[in-house]
Amino acid sequence: MRVLVLEASTSAAKAMLYELGRGVIAEESEPYSPKIYKNGGQDTEEVYVSTLRAGRKAVGGRSVDTIAVSGVWHSVVVCDASMWPVVPSYTWVFTGAADICRNARADSDFAAAIYRRTGCVPNVTYALYTLKYLSQNGLDLSDKLLASQGGYNFFRMTGERLETRNIVSGMGLLNLSSGEYDEAALDYAGIRGGQLSPLAGYREARPLSKETAEHLDVSAGIPVVPPHSDGALNQLGNDACHPGIMTFSVGTSAALRLFSKIPLYSSPAATWCYAAAENYLSGAATAGACNCVNWFKDTFLNGKMSFEELESNLLDGDVTPVYLPFLFGERCPGWKDDRMGGFCDIKPEFAAPDMFRALAEGILFNIYQCYGILERLSGTPEKIVISGGILNSAKWTQMAADIFGRGLTVSQTPQASLLGGVVLALYAEGVLLKPDDFGLEPTKTVSPRSGVRDRYLEKFARYLYWYEKSDSGYEKISRKGTIAMR
Repeated sequence: MRVLVLEASTSAAKAMLYELGRGVIAEESEPYSPKIYKNGGQDTEEVYVSTLRAGRKAVGGRSVDTIAVSGVWHSVVVCDASMWPVVPSYTWVFTGAADICRNARADSDFAAAIYRRTGCVPNVTYALYTLKYLSQNGLDLSDKLLASQGGYNFFRMTGERLETRNIVSGMGLLNLSSGEYDEAALDYAGIRGGQLSPLAGYREARPLSKETAEHLDVSAGIPVVPPHSDGALNQLGNDACHPGIMTFSVGTSAALRLFSKIPLYSSPAATWCYAAAENYLSGAATAGACNCVNWFKDTFLNGKMSFEELESNLLDGDVTPVYLPFLFGERCPGWKDDRMGGFCDIKPEFAAPDMFRALAEGILFNIYQCYGILERLSGTPEKIVISGGILNSAKWTQMAADIFGRGLTVSQTPQASLLGGVVLALYAEGVLLKPDDFGLEPTKTVSPRSGVRDRYLEKFARYLYWYEKSDSGYEKISRKGTIAMR
């Protein structure tokens, strides 16, 4: 049995072809071209077309038995009555709704109530507030159809509008108790339930259309599993489908995730909780990770140093600046969309490698700060599985183990979300009785080095100091020039 997984991620279209008994046959990735991005949004149809191109390359003329669809957890597409996009699709990268979210958080009763219903703190991450923003800025939503990017891709592939509870919960639109669209959230955005696609489970596959089959060079009519988020599939792909195993992914952004049998809410609201394919996922996400690395290398240094040059001394040096990784705003734990990033405690002798070391540390400190909250909420996980772009750097991965002070199990695949799509498709087709029957092989563990964690904890204390300082009277601090702002 062969499974094709098609994923529209934040920055690239991806595809994986997997054969039962043989493993991964092919992987393809097509970074989105600059023309796809439009004023903080993406060209919805071009994202879909890019995904098909990656899929066709992965297929390579071979037969396929089923297809799984993956997409970013936080996206929204506004379409006309024929399901054609009328504006770009907006993902978590879009920050236009920052003022709306700030006002929503300021209404403590509203913020607490919507967090308890949907598991989502008011933040630009969520499509709910993007829809509110679009409506307030002149887009008439009353006659529009709404979808996620994954839901749009599924419609183009099958001709049927479907969303999963997993995807919709990441839009901030699902009531976790009822498992249906949250009526209060819809009222807030000024939309009706009928404008959104019907909700489906992962077993409710639909046949692939003839048109899409021709584009992919596969047979028409094969089952297509409804869309699930890359984050939830990352959990499946890392064999973390039951409580006690935490995934720790560091890519464009970063996230920590744990399965739970009931919704979990932190107090104060610092974490999120979404519906999984089954049960729930609780976790924390940060907006700044490898995107900060790329900014530093390409913009701050204007491409004058390679990543290899910057990384060479990554584990050296006791004294570094402090980096607040909020170049793209803050998600967890503070959920402040307009928080800015910066370097603190800068000395004249600091050079680019010192600044880069601080940046790498600051990203991990933000994640470790979230880890402490999740540990208090869910208990200490039995195992942490690390994945994503961070694995391209053995030194950065080692730094993570040193900061967390425990062994980190290395994911067996850099494309865990694609492998998770394989697991879900096999599970949906009844090939697997449960997801952890997939039988992933044990992988290596990166252990913390002895004698270095105390140094990182001292640095973490400095990070927390500046985190708190920049939260109270931030504008006053920035005007004094204490922090170098983005």
